[in-house]
Amino acid sequence: MRSDIAKRAVDAAFERLGVDSLYGAIRCKLLFESDDDVGVGMGDFVSRPVGRETIYLVRAGEVTPAEGGAFEVNGETHNIVAKPTLKDNARLVWRCRVAL
Repeated sequence: MRSDIAKRAVDAAFERLGVDSLYGAIRCKLLFESDDDVGVGMGDFVSRPVGRETIYLVRAGEVTPAEGGAFEVNGETHNIVAKPTLKDNARLVWRCRVAL
């Protein structure tokens, strides 16, 4: 997919479905990807949940998130607990694992 088409698609998704947030003092929009139990187990099987982690997606053109950073959503702070990754081919969207 051409990068200009991918960028338009990503921008449209964030504008239509994104949630207003702050990363430090920077306003940005987030998309929610998943909400998973984190715990002790083997592989994908979690035998004893010890917490919850959520994946947020944020446009690379808005912010460059880092492990230890935080998003503020609806007055609540969500700390980034792992190094954010750029998973899409066009490198337009950061994938951030946050702890609630």
